[in-house]
Amino acid sequence: MKFSIITPTYKRADKLSRAITSVLQQTHTDWEMVIVNDSPDDTSYSSLEKTFTDPRIVYLKNKENEGVNYSRNRGLDSLSKDSDWVIFLDDDDWFSKDTLETFTTIVSTYPDKRWFITNRAYENGTSLTSAPRNKTAYSYAYEYLILKRIQGDVTQCIQTSLLSNIQFSKKIKQGEEWLFFFQVGLHEKMYYVDQKSTLTDGYDKATGLNFRKKDYKEKQKIILNLLREGCHQKLLNYPSFNLYILIRLVRALC
Repeated sequence: MKFSIITPTYKRADKLSRAITSVLQQTHTDWEMVIVNDSPDDTSYSSLEKTFTDPRIVYLKNKENEGVNYSRNRGLDSLSKDSDWVIFLDDDDWFSKDTLETFTTIVSTYPDKRWFITNRAYENGTSLTSAPRNKTAYSYAYEYLILKRIQGDVTQCIQTSLLSNIQFSKKIKQGEEWLFFFQVGLHEKMYYVDQKSTLTDGYDKATGLNFRKKDYKEKQKIILNLLREGCHQKLLNYPSFNLYILIRLVRALC
């Protein structure tokens, strides 16, 4: 069972080193890690690049800064043909010790499921993910995105074949990853398993892409781009998409 780990990185060579180490230390060894560097002029990556001797690490560098969505798409386009599952790992996060072994067990236990989500946590074990204990299957659009029955960030593990015709937005450079997962959710429900898979230092509120902190013109531009993307991807036919856009519009006016 082969896991493909996609890690876009931008000006965080020191953090990326930790993420790579956590993958190299996994007990399950059938994996590939596709790293896409979106900061081609950042020389701090030079010494790190020399350590990429493991053939399972695929290192790509964008010719210019393209944004995280482009980098994730490039990662998806670069997966090996024998990839079974995709996990998205941010460059400032890292895997817990037995993440891949745990996912192997989960996948084997639930062979009919194609999309798993698990917890993201601080290094001290405090979970950043909150979900009802009596429920495991969730629709992405209504239960996760709109009703927020699962709170906080999660670790995504998706069957590679499910992503064959789905990509991140090509019109929006940064953020709005929900557009990608919304499309995945049209084909499959998320299956939640209470395991801490990825660890993090914490969310940087000063630099994060927080919609509420943007000024009105920025919010208006984002909403228009989301509508254009929805039209391009033919998502306007789905009531849940339009409802979420309406929610975002209300937030923009508040």
